Amino acid sequence: MNILDAIGDAEVFGPWFKRGDWRAWQAFLAALFGLRMTRDQLAIYRACTGRKAAPVAPFGEAALIIGRRGGKSFTLALIAVFAATFRDYREYLQPGERATVMIIAADRKQARVIMRYIVALLEGIPMLAGLIERQTTEAIDLRRSVSIEVMTANFRTIRGYSVPVALLDELAFWQGEDSANPDAEIIAALRPAMATMPGAMMLMASSPYARRGELWRGH
Repeated sequence: MNILDAIGDAEVFGPWFKRGDWRAWQAFLAALFGLRMTRDQLAIYRACTGRKAAPVAPFGEAALIIGRRGGKSFTLALIAVFAATFRDYREYLQPGERATVMIIAADRKQARVIMRYIVALLEGIPMLAGLIERQTTEAIDLRRSVSIEVMTANFRTIRGYSVPVALLDELAFWQGEDSANPDAEIIAALRPAMATMPGAMMLMASSPYARRGELWRGH
């Protein structure tokens, strides 16, 4: 089952998509995961990216510059839950090691917003709720040696993990290169953690803010 199948399934993510217009986000997810796109999704993809050809494989990185209340935090949570529950990373792990789907937020307040979405998605879907082994305010351990962990942006705390998916929320508001904890150092610390996980994916998402930092360079 791919992520769009899960969104369309009433037993999985379907109930969360009954209200509102999610066509643009579904086009984004189709592009991100290299799924076959409908004609309408391809038109949205072309309008938003300026590219003509539909993607034929998943992206390893994507930058999402989305205004406030645009649904990006919920979408990051959705991707985190899908990656943690519909994929099996055990063949890439050492004994006792866990794959960590990591959501990195600008501060603890923003991190709590995403964690609430994640908890709601997991606990609200019976087939996923049974996968929960342990839960704290900042992390959820699931069966098959995978965890979802929400962290604040600090390059010192993210080393030593195996990260198949890293979701960087409100990246434009992270500290810049003149600080003691610059956004570039956080991303540099993430890349080795993702290098051992085939198909690893990094999403940089934020409201627009300033013409500086890693999101601006990505743009």
